[in-house]
Amino acid sequence: MKLPKLCLVLLAALLFSCEFSTYKAGYLQDYTVDRKGISCDGIAMSNYMGIVDRTEFYYGEKITFAYENMTGFHLQEGLAYPDMDIHFISKQGDTLMSNLNQMAQATKGYTEADLNLRTELVFATPMLPNNEYIAIVHVHDKHSDAYYKWSKNFTIIHSPLIQTTTKGMRYDIQYLYSQLRNTAVIDNKIQLNETLYLLIENLDGFNTDEDGNADLQASIRLTANDGTMIDENDNLFPNLVNANDLKEQLYAAVKITNPNVENPVTCVVKITDNRNGNSLETAFDLTVMQ
Repeated sequence: MKLPKLCLVLLAALLFSCEFSTYKAGYLQDYTVDRKGISCDGIAMSNYMGIVDRTEFYYGEKITFAYENMTGFHLQEGLAYPDMDIHFISKQGDTLMSNLNQMAQATKGYTEADLNLRTELVFATPMLPNNEYIAIVHVHDKHSDAYYKWSKNFTIIHSPLIQTTTKGMRYDIQYLYSQLRNTAVIDNKIQLNETLYLLIENLDGFNTDEDGNADLQASIRLTANDGTMIDENDNLFPNLVNANDLKEQLYAAVKITNPNVENPVTCVVKITDNRNGNSLETAFDLTVMQ
């Protein structure tokens, strides 16, 4: 089985304001605004756990930006018709992705009282951890030259909840992913009977034979806080592994079915090259939600 690779996603949405509560206590800070005509009381930034305000995002983290009380559109029969451009730029000035006129096909207008504009971003490939980027969002009016353009600098990082030591092996990306929730998991919480995947992409530092295959020894252990062994597998790779597959994606699945397990559960994944002795060991704690 191959899991989907997380990629940079840039989405805009229009929703009714009654579906969301106000975010006044958690408006975004440290961003730059250039505007003409259109104003906004503040921008709230949230993930699946709630309001956040930081400049570091975990790889794979899904963030929603909500615009509070955005006004100043040229109204057509009392209705506003916004559009949005979204850009991601590297610190060096290279454009990684641009999505223009995200609402070009939207023909329905909204009163400014009901206008509930959202931008949803998934911080993933082609962005890489330990790098800085710039997000630029340009909200503009379809019926005038009014606009509201904001930008913010941020850094992508590996989850600090995942601890990894390496000896000769290297990787670009490592994160926890829930296929059920279709998101990177950043709080290390797992539902009972839910499968989480530790994904490692662009693994390197192993030797290959003439057919391009690697000979790896891989293991996984799950241990409850009271020392109970929940799961143990010392032979995740019983056969040779194609090097191209390893570089694209390597994963280990974690599932906890015992409702009486004592939190936290520690997961340790070890990978060793049988040919050159290079290795990688990753450990993280999970909290099982009842």
